[in-house]
Amino acid sequence: MEILTKTLLIGVVVFIIWKLVTSLMSYIQLVRKFRKIPQKPSHWLFGHGKQVKDSITYGDYVMDVMRGGGRLYCMWNGPFPVLGVCHAETFQQLNKQVSDKARGIADGYRILEKWLGEGLLISNGRKWERTRRLLTPAFHFNILNGYVDVMNDVTDLFLDKLEAVTSKGQSVDIFPYVCRETLDAMLKCSLSYEGSMQDVEQHEYISSIQRVIHIMWSRLVNPLLLFDFFFRKTSLGQEHDRLIKIARTFTGDIIESRRKVLKEHPDAIKQKRRLDFLDILLTAKDENGKGLTKQEIQDEVDTFTFEGHDTTSSAISWSIYALGQHPELQEKVYEDVQAVLDDNTKVTQVCISQFKYLPLFIKEVMRFYSPVPMIARKHSKPITIDGMEIPTGPRVDIYIHAIHHNPQVWKNPEEFNPDRFDADHRDETDIYGYIPFSAGARNCIGQVFALNEIKITLAKFVKRFEVKPVKSHTPKLQPDAIMRSLNGLPIQLKKR
Repeated sequence: MEILTKTLLIGVVVFIIWKLVTSLMSYIQLVRKFRKIPQKPSHWLFGHGKQVKDSITYGDYVMDVMRGGGRLYCMWNGPFPVLGVCHAETFQQLNKQVSDKARGIADGYRILEKWLGEGLLISNGRKWERTRRLLTPAFHFNILNGYVDVMNDVTDLFLDKLEAVTSKGQSVDIFPYVCRETLDAMLKCSLSYEGSMQDVEQHEYISSIQRVIHIMWSRLVNPLLLFDFFFRKTSLGQEHDRLIKIARTFTGDIIESRRKVLKEHPDAIKQKRRLDFLDILLTAKDENGKGLTKQEIQDEVDTFTFEGHDTTSSAISWSIYALGQHPELQEKVYEDVQAVLDDNTKVTQVCISQFKYLPLFIKEVMRFYSPVPMIARKHSKPITIDGMEIPTGPRVDIYIHAIHHNPQVWKNPEEFNPDRFDADHRDETDIYGYIPFSAGARNCIGQVFALNEIKITLAKFVKRFEVKPVKSHTPKLQPDAIMRSLNGLPIQLKKR
């Protein structure tokens, strides 16, 4: 018996040693392979930890590698590699081979799961396919057309707020006002919310989700915080849970209120003049007659409330800022809007389709400032990119802002020039070179909703105001989940 025990013990020890040795050899091979990918010098243990500490320094790292000619890049988070692409052709290769969102232990989408669950932004495979199919009717032209009046009303209130705060000629940081406006529009359009987010100077829902995104980046660049067990023990982890509870309580109360109305009045939806996103969520059925569960509805509402206002607020804020930076282009936008609207103060669906220069200006804003700076993918089997085989394991970031500024993709990428999108001049605007809403199967389902809101807001804005720049200000790009400015976006307004 003693001999058998010793034999088993030796066998276990030998197996553990063999496993460690083979794992170490595999890791060494992985390191050798990834060292061939464009990157900056790094420490063997801490990787690029001293250089990359947040979303800003991560963005600086990628842009430096891209400007050095890299199409594919590698960044070491401690001893663990993170890959990324910053060229249109490289992204195209990746997109044809991989569609799953990155949800591994070191990936941002997994970190967001506690908040957004398995909503459309995060889910993969059949789960994603089913949800996408069920939600597609929510973005039908007839549904979106019903939101136009709401967007006009929300924008009018937004402009009134701006006029009041700038009446004496003082400058104003445009981003907080736009953020409240887009959340107001999202809640009223998609959830028929009856309150007004614009009447609250600092709503706890907005501040909570902005802080959650900041915490997400803190985890992404700190290997220890990636592990939930350690993260939950920290004050940051406890703050994270508290903020998510605030966000989910806000949206959950809206859902429960609607569910209660439907329970008491089953025909309420049929009597509505306009269906909204929540109506469709609550009534959608798949081919088997099965609807979305209570948790799935919560996940989708959280996903679209966040994604539907945050990205749009970035695009509108940078658009208004860019108007002030380029007065000659602002005049062309104004002339385009006047030609379509004339004396009308309401932007209709017909008007949206008639604008000519405004859409070019918006496209260039979304290229130059990239409202969504980065997305990420994960592959379950080896893939080949730019002739290099990439084994499973590391996530692959698609750094959209770098693709949009890559001189190998765009002519004079640091020049702000809306005319590059004119049909007579367009050359490098390939589907994979311009990806503000991603590309392929995982493109943004709400992009038409977002573009309608952006066009309505800017059209009404330039009819009422002329934007003047604050000359002493230079924005510091902060590429979190959306592109922000670390030092705000101050502007001055002159009423027309």
